[in-house]
Amino acid sequence: DVSISEFNRLLEYKATLYNTEIIRADRFYPSSKTCSVCGNVKTKLSLSERTYVCQACGSVKDRDLNAAINLYKKLVGIEYAELTPMEKTALLSDCKINNLVTSFVEAGRIYNV
Repeated sequence: DVSISEFNRLLEYKATLYNTEIIRADRFYPSSKTCSVCGNVKTKLSLSERTYVCQACGSVKDRDLNAAINLYKKLVGIEYAELTPMEKTALLSDCKINNLVTSFVEAGRIYNV
């Protein structure tokens, strides 16, 4: 268990070591509340809602994946392309190996986006 400040310290150390820039989004950027497909922003999104469902375009994605896509678009500035079935399988495999999912159901939601 590492605190976020210690994680940031190590990240900054490694970035300096490898002459790499760390790009951060504003703390209040609504990455979880924004639809990664159409850009519609929800006014309310509770932490218990693990799946993002857009009321404007009907897009359905895992909440964290939706936020990651939005951050990628904002910080990297490159349009996100949908994952191929092979990339989804690799992502699922990595999540299982690194214990980033707690159950097959959770992993299945990531896989089916």
